Amino acid sequence: MGRGNYGDELYIKNYEYWFSPWARLFFMAGLPRQPYLSALRNEYVDMMDAIVMGGGDLLCPYREAIDRDFINPAYLRRPVYVAGIGVERNRPDISDSVVQRWSDFLRHESIHFISNRDRGSADWLREHIRPHVPVSDHPDLVLALPLPKAKPPEGKPIVGLVTRHIKHSKEYRILEKASAYLADKGWRVRHVIGGVGPHGAKDFENAKLLEFPGKEVVYTEDLDGISRALGECSLVLSMKLHTTIVAAMYGVPTISVNPVVKARAFMAAIGRRDLAVPSMSDALMDILHAGIPASPLDEVNKLKHEAAVFMGDLSRRIWSDFIRYNPTVARHVSAEPAIPSPLAFY
Repeated sequence: MGRGNYGDELYIKNYEYWFSPWARLFFMAGLPRQPYLSALRNEYVDMMDAIVMGGGDLLCPYREAIDRDFINPAYLRRPVYVAGIGVERNRPDISDSVVQRWSDFLRHESIHFISNRDRGSADWLREHIRPHVPVSDHPDLVLALPLPKAKPPEGKPIVGLVTRHIKHSKEYRILEKASAYLADKGWRVRHVIGGVGPHGAKDFENAKLLEFPGKEVVYTEDLDGISRALGECSLVLSMKLHTTIVAAMYGVPTISVNPVVKARAFMAAIGRRDLAVPSMSDALMDILHAGIPASPLDEVNKLKHEAAVFMGDLSRRIWSDFIRYNPTVARHVSAEPAIPSPLAFY
C-alpha cells in the first residue's frame, strides 16, 4: 500500500498490472533518510535495474517542502523513468528554490524518460525545467487500469458523493442540496470514501460534515470495493480527480465539484468541460434541473486506449534499455516483454 489516497493507490495497481508480468516489483517510497543508513539505502536501490516514478501532483511549483520520496537522489544511482507525473498549477506563483531542486533532479543523466499526465504539465516542465530528454504527455495512467465489474443498481438509482478533506463544512452545502433534490425524486444517496489507511480514516471523519439523513456510507480498505461502489452509481458528484476518472471509466455520468486545474483538464478531455463546477455555487443545481447528463463513454474509451498504449510502450522502453545496458543477458530473454494487450479489458 502507498499513501492511502485512492488515486495514488490506483497508480500502484496500474504499474503492477502492466509491469508484473515481466518484472519483479519493489515499492521504493519510504527509503531511510538518516545518514548512518545511507549504505543500506544505496544497496537497496542498487538491487534494482530501473526506477519508475510517477503519479499525482508530485511537482508543486509554489510549495517549498518537497517530499523526499519524489526527488530522492538515491534513485539516480539507477536508470529512472518518470511516468505520468502532474504539475499542480492551481496558483500562478513559482518558487525559484522549488524549480532549482526539481531541475537538479530531472536534468540528471540518470533520468532516461519523462512523461506527464496532461499537456499543461508537460508544457510547464519544458518551459521551467528544460530536461535533457524529451517530455511527452498522455491521459492519466489510471485510465489504463482494468476495473472490477460493477452492476448498475436494481430499483432506485444511486447518486454517489465523493468528498475531499475540507476545513469548513460550507463547501458541502451544495452536495447536501443536490442530495435532497435527487432523494425527493426517489434516488438513493451514497457517500463513497475515496481513500484507505490513515488517508481514508481522515476523509471518513471529515465526511461527517456532510449531513444528509439516511445516506449510505461506503468506507472500505478494499480498492476494488471503492471502485465497484462508484461503478454501481447512476450519477457521481465528486470532489476528487480519480473518483471522477473511475466513475467516467464505468460509463457513469460524472460531475466534478472541485474544479482544480487537473479536474478541468480531464473533463475537457472527455468533452464535458461544462461538468466541472465550483463547490460553492448553484451551477451544480442548474445542471441537475436540466436533467442528468449523458456519459461521454466513447471519449473516455479513447483516453483509456491511449493510456494503455502508453503503458505498453513504456514497458517496451524499459525492457529494451535493460537489454542494451546488459548485453550478456540478451540471448537469454525475449526481445519483447510479456505485456497485456491494450484492448484486453474492454
